[in-house]
Amino acid sequence: MKKVFLSMISALTMGIAAQAQQAWMIDSVSIGASAQDEYYSLKNGSQRIENSKNWHLGFTLSPIGDSAAVWANHQSGNAFTKVFNIHKDSTQWNTVTLADTAAANLCFNNDQGWYQGAFNDVPSSDPYNFGWGYYDAVSHNIVGDSIFIVRANGVYYKLIIEQLQAATAPVTWTFSYENLSTPAAAVQKTIVKSPKYDNNLFAYFNFATESDTNREPAIANWDFVINRYTTNSVGSGQGTNNNLVGVLTNKGVLVTKAKPVDVDTAYNNYLTYTTSMSKVISVIGWDWKTLVSVAPPFLYDVPDSTSYFMKDKGGDLWQMQPLAYSAGKMIFRKRMLFPLAVTNVNSNIQAMNVYPNPAHQNMHVLLDVKNASKVQVMIIDFTGKIVSSFYSSINSGLNALDIPCNHLHNGNYVLSIKGENMNITEKVTISK
Repeated sequence: MKKVFLSMISALTMGIAAQAQQAWMIDSVSIGASAQDEYYSLKNGSQRIENSKNWHLGFTLSPIGDSAAVWANHQSGNAFTKVFNIHKDSTQWNTVTLADTAAANLCFNNDQGWYQGAFNDVPSSDPYNFGWGYYDAVSHNIVGDSIFIVRANGVYYKLIIEQLQAATAPVTWTFSYENLSTPAAAVQKTIVKSPKYDNNLFAYFNFATESDTNREPAIANWDFVINRYTTNSVGSGQGTNNNLVGVLTNKGVLVTKAKPVDVDTAYNNYLTYTTSMSKVISVIGWDWKTLVSVAPPFLYDVPDSTSYFMKDKGGDLWQMQPLAYSAGKMIFRKRMLFPLAVTNVNSNIQAMNVYPNPAHQNMHVLLDVKNASKVQVMIIDFTGKIVSSFYSSINSGLNALDIPCNHLHNGNYVLSIKGENMNITEKVTISK
């Protein structure tokens, strides 16, 4: 029996380390008094603070996945950078004047994903139309055909994005522009991904300095940014394309809102939320706060019945609750529910956790797997006896397994889950 016990302990040390729910930690992010963007990591805190007005255009660096997005900096009530679709093509470059803005459509960024910026805001049913240009099936590049007028810092430019070379490395943007107030030869610029932007979501261009800049942390190092962004969401203001302070999440971060529900109640029922997480970047957004005083100093109410479950860039699962908002500063608290990242050799497992542990009547297992599989779930006592066993089919992505344990005696057990490219163990406790 001693040999069996030692063998089980050895197996446990090779399994996934369970961690109890962490204590709340209070932190904050802010747009600051002088207008800034603050990039934040749930695990490591603030990562970078940048002047929010040091750029005008943002060029995506993962073009196929993000639909060749080109964003505009809509700071200060959408007035900092304006994009006019003047409905002229590349053959009409020499005919463009400031008067073309009169019949133009203003274009705006989309707050659902990083895949559509203002220059993509050109309605079309053609899947090969990216707003500013078309996908060429021969070269596999996107070739620009539309002229825009851009107002940046009060100066008007005519601009055409000539090409996005996406098929071969390095990813390269080519665009040309000309100041409409002081006509001269067009200025052509290129932005090359490698090596300057190898680890970034966007490259940013400033018309005043006529240069592109790296103003983001490495894409793996941040989970969300507080900034000003444009939205059409219900309640965001009168009219459309309202410019508000809020939180946008990084590409690949998953979020679910729990509202209106007590944060601890939400935690106790976290599977309700974590099995339907969203990639939409504005799930947190702006509406965790409500303006209650329209006169300075502009007071806001932050309800205590709203929290968010977030799967961060590293794969860990968190609960985040906004607590207060004033003068552009968001105060919040966060707690890691459990580390989802798996460190063992199970190639099909991306994440795993057991909750609650100790368990009473039922135990829940959250599995994030790469490929669908059939698994055997066993509970083994410390004599090596299998006291519970069943088979289950799991799908790729997040899965929730419910394990009845009301028939088990109080004590320590080993939970074993075996399947294709999967053999994991976890120490569990029954306490009724």
